[in-house]
Amino acid sequence: MNDPDGRGMLRRKAVTRALRSRPGQAGWQRLALRFARAGHGFWLDDCIDRASLLAYTTLLGIVPFAVVVFSLWNLVGFDDSLRIQLNELVLRSFMPSVGETVLRQIDRLAARGTQLGYFGVAGLAVTAILLIQAIERHLNAIWGVSPGSRWRRILRYLLILVFGPLGLAASLVLLGPIGAMLQWFGPLPKALTGLTALVAFSVEAGLLSLVYLSLPAARVTLRDAFLGGFAAALLLSSGKLLLGLYLRFSTFESLYGALAAFPIFLLWLFLAWCGVLFGAELAAAREGRAPAA
Repeated sequence: MNDPDGRGMLRRKAVTRALRSRPGQAGWQRLALRFARAGHGFWLDDCIDRASLLAYTTLLGIVPFAVVVFSLWNLVGFDDSLRIQLNELVLRSFMPSVGETVLRQIDRLAARGTQLGYFGVAGLAVTAILLIQAIERHLNAIWGVSPGSRWRRILRYLLILVFGPLGLAASLVLLGPIGAMLQWFGPLPKALTGLTALVAFSVEAGLLSLVYLSLPAARVTLRDAFLGGFAAALLLSSGKLLLGLYLRFSTFESLYGALAAFPIFLLWLFLAWCGVLFGAELAAAREGRAPAA
């Protein structure tokens, strides 16, 4: 939007100054002001539009990314039980109730993709890297930093593409014995469900924190990344709950029939990216930082 007289920038600076912490304020007041700065940045950085773009980009790149992940797992020698655990984790943490239909299709397409051979998987890896690049571009815009040198970025993409799936597999291997131990307490189904949900939430918050640490070209502290990751995971869980309530009382599924899963999945991707971008704004909302244009 054009702002030839600079009034928008003046308003932005005025709001930023008003949202700064004051000496002697309590910790909860400083945290509340940080959330206010994050909300201000979310609006000024056009994060709603960015979430829409990332939702469509994710819809196109999620299958190639899953193919690369499963191919890497097959190359290392992990069995199919990890894929089952990943499906359960994604359904429990990230997707609403209709996600099972979409996840089943993604899993089927990804299983086909692993049979393409090395050159086919390498071609899909390029698409997965483009997805990572799109996420990095929007995060850099939130932090207000330049992307850095091309070769350093390519190296970072490859490291994320290789060590990200391996780290996820390692976490799933560790969660397997925990799940088996929890199932030993059969007479406590409510406690089992709550503890399982807590473990899934912790994994979700940890993964989002790693995204904020590794992808932006800015220096992000562990404290800022974990704060943003926790808030984003909380927003994802809330969004999944609200979307489930909306679908329960709406005529969306009866209107679209069997095709309802994919527009609902696209809507969920949009809500999820809104939560992830707000978490990025919160991680970047340090004192004295003005939101990016």
